[in-house]
Amino acid sequence: IDLNETDNDIDLYTLTSNDSDNVTFKNPAYGITPPAWHSRDKETMKPMHFHFTTFTASEVAFTISGFAQVISSKGNSEDLGTASITGSGHFYREPKYIKSEVLPGCDCDPTIYAKTYDPETLTRSKSGCEAALRNKLFDAVQKSMVPLFTNIDFHGQGSMTAGDIHVGMIPGSADISVPVNDFPYCSVDYYHLGSTGIDAQKKNFTNDDGFGLRLMKMADLTSQPVSTNNLQEMFQKQAAFVDSLQKLMQANKITMEQFTKAAQNYSDKHPMTMPANDGMDIKKMEAENNLYISFIFNSSNNTDGYLKLADKEKTIVQHNIKGSAFEIYSPMMKDNDGSWLPNRMGIYFGKFTTPVPGKVGAGWDAEATTAVYPPNGNKLTIYNIIIKMEGGKDLIDKAIANIDFSVLQGLIIKQ
Repeated sequence: IDLNETDNDIDLYTLTSNDSDNVTFKNPAYGITPPAWHSRDKETMKPMHFHFTTFTASEVAFTISGFAQVISSKGNSEDLGTASITGSGHFYREPKYIKSEVLPGCDCDPTIYAKTYDPETLTRSKSGCEAALRNKLFDAVQKSMVPLFTNIDFHGQGSMTAGDIHVGMIPGSADISVPVNDFPYCSVDYYHLGSTGIDAQKKNFTNDDGFGLRLMKMADLTSQPVSTNNLQEMFQKQAAFVDSLQKLMQANKITMEQFTKAAQNYSDKHPMTMPANDGMDIKKMEAENNLYISFIFNSSNNTDGYLKLADKEKTIVQHNIKGSAFEIYSPMMKDNDGSWLPNRMGIYFGKFTTPVPGKVGAGWDAEATTAVYPPNGNKLTIYNIIIKMEGGKDLIDKAIANIDFSVLQGLIIKQ
């Protein structure tokens, strides 16, 4: 915007001798400028009007009203015509940054410096306090999983055998299998980085990073029909390939996108096919020998608290894990199409409403509960955690026995 006038009120056109006609507002798709001057057409001689409320060496504030020309920035820059416009602007010589709240326990910078902004993903730079909270979550999840990686993960050499369990990251999730870092999470030197939603300072913190694990147990196929003899080898090769990919990713040799693509390509080229008459239920085997774990911090909507059920009739609400509000468990069952709905468990820490039967998504049976927040709470405070598990019952039991829930509970501010 070039403004070369001395008055507080200016009428602007383009294609005139007016000194201040270089005004353009742009985004990736459109441009808005003052309307074109047509000396013979009185109907279109309606200007864009600027009124300045403040004009100093350090600050400029103004309102806009009247008319404007709209032009598409795509293709051949098509002129879309003239339309009315209203708006305002406020500029500072020194930037006035918005601030997050201060993370309890951290002497951190709450200022959100606008050094990065992506209009496509609506992300911008984090304040030091927002970054510290992300680091705190990463640190806690990582440390809570150390016993699971130590006691459960397969550490042998060569192929996995029946009963061995491989613990790995779900593609797209933050890798919490890396060594525990010695830097305090308040430190700017902490290793975990991520994007932050543009309005994150206005609402309770929600985590953009996905924390998830997959436990894969090698099935016992020794008692199966002869036609399945090669399935054991297929499972072993797939596990070894995924393990190699994860080591490359942890060493920063490949990206998460490359990991996902390579794993999918391998699966497409080496499908787990079975003869139709071998008497083996491969879908049940998959449901029993895999477990997916995901974490939700500060449930941001009602559906986060819903647990989609397998067997509605046998679903129970439990109080077996010390410190949890409750756990919801729904045992596996065979679906009408011959597939198996795996065991599902939700573990809830913090304050929640009493679980009640409900529906979620496309009519799925669910147990519904909603997180409870205090009025005017600190926006960078953790009030609740939901851990969802989906897979084999014995793997759920092993995971529960080897997750240090006390580390996660330490994140929650009591209401």
